[in-house]
Amino acid sequence: MNIYTVELKNQPGELAHVCEVLGHSGVNIECAGTTTGDHGTICFVASDEAAAAAALEGAGIDFTAHPALQVRCPDQPGEVAKFARRLANANVNVNWLLPVSICQGEVLFALCPDKVDEARSALGDQAFG
Repeated sequence: MNIYTVELKNQPGELAHVCEVLGHSGVNIECAGTTTGDHGTICFVASDEAAAAAALEGAGIDFTAHPALQVRCPDQPGEVAKFARRLANANVNVNWLLPVSICQGEVLFALCPDKVDEARSALGDQAFG
């Protein structure tokens, strides 16, 4: 699994353009974004990674694919704090964290750590992929 990031100008239509490119290629996304000043960053996971990359490249949209782990935890207060503390104690930095699914009392996150093996070890069977 990858988390994709795209840097955008902070102006109307930028997010729409990226999402239209992906949608026209049949790619479903889970998306989050942030803006500061004159630019913004969106991050997303894609239902079809090869199609997402091809669509973005075909539209001339610069992007980065970040290898991600999948992390499951109960959907209740303090659960992210627990796994974030385990990562911190293992000296693992979190570059991206994106909720992908919340269903039946469980949350599935896409997590991009700076040290994948150490993160997988610190999280045990909570991490997969």
